[in-house]
Amino acid sequence: MKYLLTLSLALFVMTGIMAQDKTAAEYKNEGNAALKSKDFKTALANYEKAIELWGDSEELDAPTVYNAATSARKLKDYDKAIEYYKKSKELNYRPDISTYYIAFSLKNQGKEKEMEQVLLSALKEFPNSKYIGHMKKMLVTYYLKEGSVPFNEAAKIWESYNSLSEAQRTKELYDKTAVKANAKYEEAKPYFEKVLEIDPTNANAKKALTEINNNLKGKKA
Repeated sequence: MKYLLTLSLALFVMTGIMAQDKTAAEYKNEGNAALKSKDFKTALANYEKAIELWGDSEELDAPTVYNAATSARKLKDYDKAIEYYKKSKELNYRPDISTYYIAFSLKNQGKEKEMEQVLLSALKEFPNSKYIGHMKKMLVTYYLKEGSVPFNEAAKIWESYNSLSEAQRTKELYDKTAVKANAKYEEAKPYFEKVLEIDPTNANAKKALTEINNNLKGKKA
């Protein structure tokens, strides 16, 4: 029994040693193979082992860091995705698309204010990026969504007023309604203006701004 226990312990130790014999490059290659086959969990595990082995002793392999970020994003582990995309950007490896995916990950975490700031900085930092269109589209979608909330609330305020009978539509009530609705239009207006700064031909923003300005000028009840 003692011999068997000793042998088992020896095998366990040898297995542990053999498992540690892989180099960072080997883990990287296994990660690449897993990523290619869309086994993102295995890919991320191997990339992280490679990154850990590189540590501070030698320069990180930038593509491995980027691929770790991609694997994490595919797994919807957005915290890790952001961590590795930031590191990829620091290493100056595909910094524009890394920044875009940082914004993408923040969006999927519901952190749209942070997403907005990342994208606004990216537009200035990477004006010639081939991904600039994707960045602008994400911002435009965000601004249209945010602007539509108070815009629709203003419309509902007027709908409620217009549903009243002629006798109920007093001058005093009209003025109160206009004040409430206009406050919402003022809240919505900057978002649509931001859309047009990014996409000057955006039809939805133009239409919304026309309606907002008409209401603010008192041209529509």
